[in-house]
Amino acid sequence: MGTEHKCQWCGKEFEPTCHKSRQKFCSAECRIKYHNAKRYYGGKVDVCPECGAPVEQSGERGRWRRFCSDRCRQEYHRKQRQEKQHEQGRGKQVCPNCGVEFELDWNCKTRRFCSDECRKEWWKEYRKANPSREPGMRRCAFCGKEFTSERWHGGEYCSRECYLQAMAQTREDRVCGWCGEGFSTFVKSEQKYCSRECAAAARHDPGHKRGMRRIRYTNAEDWKEQLHEASKKSPPPRRGKRVWLVCGETSMYTGLDGLLGIIRYQLNHSPYDGNLYVFRDFSGTMIKYLEWDGAGFCLSKRRGRKSSARRTKK
Repeated sequence: MGTEHKCQWCGKEFEPTCHKSRQKFCSAECRIKYHNAKRYYGGKVDVCPECGAPVEQSGERGRWRRFCSDRCRQEYHRKQRQEKQHEQGRGKQVCPNCGVEFELDWNCKTRRFCSDECRKEWWKEYRKANPSREPGMRRCAFCGKEFTSERWHGGEYCSRECYLQAMAQTREDRVCGWCGEGFSTFVKSEQKYCSRECAAAARHDPGHKRGMRRIRYTNAEDWKEQLHEASKKSPPPRRGKRVWLVCGETSMYTGLDGLLGIIRYQLNHSPYDGNLYVFRDFSGTMIKYLEWDGAGFCLSKRRGRKSSARRTKK
């Protein structure tokens, strides 16, 4: 008979199958359990460290189950955290009223007084040393009238009407430097435009002001007179005017503002010069015409179509 050895994990005697001095376990399962317990847990893996119940293992390689259930795992880690907090110690605080040093609670880190009696006594002495402002006669900052309020709010006006009138004096009406529309702003502010869009447009084209050509008349006779004067100042329509063909491809869905932007920023021309600008689409079968006639813009579109009679048969 061969020499029997004792398993380091289960303690059973076994007969080695390989080298007699190197085999320490009776089976591969005992070897895996031993190394897992030594590597991960520092103890046996078949017993739950929380409740002591036996833990069933699958017998495969890898990490083995340490707890019998999730509840035991959560309770075990909670106790570990509490022990760690107790080892670190709780913070200490000095009561500002009696000067006694006390420990803070675990769930309260902002406690200042050792007891409610000290807190009440400290605030009582504080109010005596710093009395609150009693309600008295004050003068309104707008109308100068004396008024009394039962509760002190720190207000400077005797009524809401005075407050609204005072706030209205801090604002003024201005005209936008780009679009010509009126807007309200504070007196001390340096705002020149009604919106960010107008400010960005004016920054890209500082020389031209869009609001200069806006007619601000609301009466029908004023509108008629203004249009008559604008038609007189505009150059008379003539045949043989210059035609500018815009190179590239332009979407026919582009509106009037988009076409004016192409003329102004890409061609560096003034769209009010009376010339004719032609835009071509992607397929080359449609073009757009844009022209200033002195009173407004004329926008037209034309699409070419090949006649069926001119088609040649192969």
